[in-house]
Amino acid sequence: MKKYKNFLVIFTIVIIIVLGFFLYVTISKDNYVSKEEKALSEIEYVEKKIVTLLNELNNIESRNYNLSVSDIVEEKSSNNDKESEEQSKESTAGSEGEKDNGSSGQSEESTNKEEEKNEEYTLKEEGVLTNTEDINWEHLKTEIENLYSQIPTITLDLYNINIPKEDVLGFNQELDNLTISIEEENKENTLLNLSKIYEYIPRFVEKTTNNITYKAVISTKNELFKAYSKLDSKNWDEISKDVTNTINVYSNNLINTNTDENKQYIINKIYIMLNELQNAVNVQDENIFLIKYKNILEEMNNL
Repeated sequence: MKKYKNFLVIFTIVIIIVLGFFLYVTISKDNYVSKEEKALSEIEYVEKKIVTLLNELNNIESRNYNLSVSDIVEEKSSNNDKESEEQSKESTAGSEGEKDNGSSGQSEESTNKEEEKNEEYTLKEEGVLTNTEDINWEHLKTEIENLYSQIPTITLDLYNINIPKEDVLGFNQELDNLTISIEEENKENTLLNLSKIYEYIPRFVEKTTNNITYKAVISTKNELFKAYSKLDSKNWDEISKDVTNTINVYSNNLINTNTDENKQYIINKIYIMLNELQNAVNVQDENIFLIKYKNILEEMNNL
């Protein structure tokens, strides 16, 4: 009987140890992040940052409404104008002692006035045609400086997934060129430099994920940004070539792919929108181009 009890104790301990080991392995596996996944998250961060900077140069918002905050200042007086005049007369007719206390009287009078500051929140409708704001260069400078703090870590992680050295160094060099153009507040050069930086994103993504749709979207954006970056130069022939390349890259990678019905609908819709973008090039209208460009990017976020 005693041996049986000892066996049960030992068996129970073994079971607990085995279960604990499998639980530890399961938790460790769930929390494990591969070097490719880590690099991909950083590439996605940089990609979104570049897209944001590109759009800010033309004040393009991903939504048609902006939250506007304005100050409302209300001044309340506890005395009416007549009472104020009487106080003024009394202060001038007073004795020297009362004059010495003049500052005290003024202080009391000022405390009678209460200034209340409130904030009014309104939704301001914004679009490409209605936006008249200037480029916020100070914000762009802050954003690019913040990005620099992430570059050393990103560089190491790109090396860890065997990204070619020349691509990593090229990306970092283009970042320096971008910083110079932002520092000089040169819009045309900033757009071109952002587009050059984005050219490295598809190369990095290729090494980090097998998601065909995501890679196709990134490659399409790369061609689209080349066209977008040349709007200020008014080089419509080059813009037309870039838009044609955008359509070709998109159709070669996404049209007629095996995917669910809802996603296929979005894919076909974007294809039509890209072809419509070519019409904006044909009429050589920058605002029409920007409207269609904005809608395409928003639709791509749904893939």
